[in-house]
Amino acid sequence: MKLAIYDFDGTYVSKQTLPLLYKLWKSKGLNLKTYRKIWRRFMWRFVLYKLKVFGWDKRRMHPYTMRQTADLFKSIDRKALDQFLNDYYLFLQDYVFQDLKVQLKKDKEQGYHTVLLSGNLDIILKPFKQDGFDTIIGTPSTKNNQILPANHIEILIEDKKKEALVAKFPDADFHDSKAYADNGYDLPVLKIVGHAYAVKPDKELRNYAIRHDFHIID
Repeated sequence: MKLAIYDFDGTYVSKQTLPLLYKLWKSKGLNLKTYRKIWRRFMWRFVLYKLKVFGWDKRRMHPYTMRQTADLFKSIDRKALDQFLNDYYLFLQDYVFQDLKVQLKKDKEQGYHTVLLSGNLDIILKPFKQDGFDTIIGTPSTKNNQILPANHIEILIEDKKKEALVAKFPDADFHDSKAYADNGYDLPVLKIVGHAYAVKPDKELRNYAIRHDFHIID
């Protein structure tokens, strides 16, 4: 089996998606008390991240924000959350990178098994099956249909994304597979495939892509 693996944030969706999620949550007035509490936590950590102090780099910031988002989801009942996540999926369609949406269709026609692979919570990604992905792999976020507490969530990032992919597809032909991603912490996945595509890459990934002859999509 050959795979076509798509990253989510900044790749299949052309923007970072969590700010858009919080924007939509606020506009719908869903448990604003919890929203404000979590947003305040984000803000001072974001300052530390921008200042690059106390270890707050992107590899620490992303898992933190994802875990806090799980706590935000726990603040409303599951029926309301499912409705919000469907609304969020529709909201994000305006931000999908259309070139990659076309590429997704081509990859399927060429016999690739298409995978959406992300550190985002799996319940956020699930509606994107409607776009044609064969398999969705995200950070496990539920147990017995209940959202896990933040400290029980193990974010898929860097090698953990690769490990989850290989565990799901132990017999895949990775040499004949392809992957699309935008960020340096996607390198463990990009390195194991025969055809790596850096999509509007950050500085870290662009430098690596140039040195190792990855395809670059700007």
